[in-house]
Amino acid sequence: MIYQEKLIISGNQVELYKYEGLVKSRAKWKKPKEVKRRTKEQVIKQMEQSEESNFAMEVMRHSSLRRTRSRITRLINSNQDMQTFITLTFRDNITDLFEANVIFKKFIQRLKRQFPKLKYLAVPEFQKRGAVHYHILVNIDYLENNKLSQIWDQGFVMINKIKHINNLGMYISKYICKDLFDVRYFGMRKVLCSRNLEQPMIITAFKEIIKFFNPAKLKLLFERNYISDWLGEINYSLFSLSS
Repeated sequence: MIYQEKLIISGNQVELYKYEGLVKSRAKWKKPKEVKRRTKEQVIKQMEQSEESNFAMEVMRHSSLRRTRSRITRLINSNQDMQTFITLTFRDNITDLFEANVIFKKFIQRLKRQFPKLKYLAVPEFQKRGAVHYHILVNIDYLENNKLSQIWDQGFVMINKIKHINNLGMYISKYICKDLFDVRYFGMRKVLCSRNLEQPMIITAFKEIIKFFNPAKLKLLFERNYISDWLGEINYSLFSLSS
């Protein structure tokens, strides 16, 4: 069998993908015809149609959620100085995500005045009453709850220091990514993060993979095989760097 490999390094987490056969380069794909962007109302109508459509939407939901979780996991593991977890809620019943994000951005600006080197990753979610709230991971070592409440000035806040978790990215992504395929996210970002975050290293050149991938320095955590409609059979392995 011929395999093409991809290595993703996020902090001390190493992911190895092996694809059966060669993966086609995007540059060789034909550009699809222009498709009109669907409106929010059209998406809702499609979701309410036949069982086949519902099944297709469920597949899309899981695929979207998996990609979002993977992105969050890798970003967090690539920025291991982010060890403080914050939850922000609104005292008013703000249900519009656009409106909430405007308020959130102003909060980040005020927080940066206190911490100029601030790094953050935030995920907005909806409470049962429909109000927006935020889960945020930041690189702030210490901040009093009262001080954070004054900076937020919109409602309840909670701040916790995270300790003794090996794969923090996976832990956080499972906690905060419960239902990110909600139609209320339509046209909005599901993940908000600062521009100064370290990005995971993605390596596809075989010679470079050999240079970075040293089994003697890695501990196997998890592996599985699965089938992708686009890429065929995939062998996935997750490692951690040995201490």
